[in-house]
Amino acid sequence: MIPPTAKPILADDAGNLPQGSDSPMTGDQADLLQVLCGEASEPFDASLTQSQALARIEELRGHLNTDLNL
Repeated sequence: MIPPTAKPILADDAGNLPQGSDSPMTGDQADLLQVLCGEASEPFDASLTQSQALARIEELRGHLNTDLNL
């Protein structure tokens, strides 16, 4: 028996999957980047892709952690 919460897998679902990492950064990434850029006194670039935003977040976190651990 199929559980009532099971969702059928359809070929059409492929179009609903998230786009690749070349898509614009997510709102959550933008929010986090704005905070990190502010703390690091760095400019915020709203045109980054998801993968670029992830790399920038990691870079800023590393930079900020280094500054805090002096």
